[in-house]
Amino acid sequence: MAHGLSAAGIGITGSILTSCGALRTHHQATVEARRERVAIVGAGVAGLAAASALRAVGFDDVVVLEARDRIGGRIWTSNIGGHPIDLGASWIHGVDGNPIAGIAADNDIQILPTDYDNASTYFHGGDAANRSRDHVVTGFWSFARQHPRESLHALYDRYVNASNLADEDRQYLAYVLNTAIEHEFAADIGDLSLSSISGGEDWPGHDALLPGGYSQITEFLASGLDIRTGQAVTRIDYQGTEVVLTSAGGDRVDAATVVVTVPLGVLKEGVIEFVPDLPATKHRAIDSLGMGVLNKTCLQFDEVFWPEDVELIGHIGTKPGRWAETVNLFVYTRQPILMMFNAGAYGAQIEAMSDAQIKGEALATLADMFGSVAPLRNALITRWQSDPWSYGSYSYVPVGSSWIQHEELAKPIDDRVLFAGEATHEDFPATVHGAYLSGIRAAREVATYLEQRTRPLGKRTSSSRLLEQ
Repeated sequence: MAHGLSAAGIGITGSILTSCGALRTHHQATVEARRERVAIVGAGVAGLAAASALRAVGFDDVVVLEARDRIGGRIWTSNIGGHPIDLGASWIHGVDGNPIAGIAADNDIQILPTDYDNASTYFHGGDAANRSRDHVVTGFWSFARQHPRESLHALYDRYVNASNLADEDRQYLAYVLNTAIEHEFAADIGDLSLSSISGGEDWPGHDALLPGGYSQITEFLASGLDIRTGQAVTRIDYQGTEVVLTSAGGDRVDAATVVVTVPLGVLKEGVIEFVPDLPATKHRAIDSLGMGVLNKTCLQFDEVFWPEDVELIGHIGTKPGRWAETVNLFVYTRQPILMMFNAGAYGAQIEAMSDAQIKGEALATLADMFGSVAPLRNALITRWQSDPWSYGSYSYVPVGSSWIQHEELAKPIDDRVLFAGEATHEDFPATVHGAYLSGIRAAREVATYLEQRTRPLGKRTSSSRLLEQ
């Protein structure tokens, strides 16, 4: 399979977005200026990619409306003790030809590979899980392949009972399903089946973190754009000749077309009123996909008290699905910082807990593995499901649904209301590069529609040609 920007249908626009500003200016000077206003709802990666692509091929009036007081959406680089830390997306998934890795390379943004095999796993009480249990895991997946549409939780119960597994083998299998599946898809295995997790594509190459923060990518994409923060769009009226967007504060923006890039969770909650209402196929896609939860607890200590060269630390506790996976950020930053994960139902449950309670559970988990724990200096805790501008972390395909719903969610309405975002990319949902590529796709759709609306018969504009190369 071919990968990279050309295979994705981006061509020249892709190279503009991943190169220096001089190249972008060059192409702006050689295309016809377009005066139609394009509105983009959301300044996450998808919205920024769409706006950057349109500006690069001559659309001068592109307005990005963002509800938050910052750009980036579910890319959120904060700082802990003065050091950058990503509370949203962390990894570039597959760096070979990945457009996000390309942007990093072209802008001297450091990325560091993650070695998932460089891991240590501990049972409750601190005993290392050093005996191979691969046969338990491979046996489960062989069983699951015979029942691809059943929930993985139901299959787990049947498998461990039929196999008469020892307690530690049961616990280890539950740990693997939690860290490899529930954390990957941000959903409980009861909501997933082998079929529902088997779609999409993987970009080749290793995964990589950005020690300086993922916001370096969004800041590059946002350069020179008209971005208006604090503008929560609550109504999109597309029944007239223009699309009319109204914000919670009463501000109005009229545009020839709109690209809606809000997260799936926002669409599920009905935060935006569409006039006329969205078609049934769009509602079906929104309802059929799930919005998962993956929360982080980031802890900075006075000193390292864990194996400092191990990248991933696993914990097989007495309660499956809780505090099972920790990333050792000391490997990447040389700072005594750990990033701990909780997904699915328990990831959502902890959002109702106080920060003190969450920190207490995290420290108890670390003490169970390592005994004494160094003094805690700082902590940052996410609550993505409670976030009113995301209502979750990223999308997944539940049991009984289909990956085709990602494609249905992406389809334009009347060629004037377009959709982008990770949940609209059938091949790469739940990834930053999927969001990016969806924004490029939406920009191409905008240029094609506006060309068809305005061009004389038989003539094509340079903006459309550039986006299709």
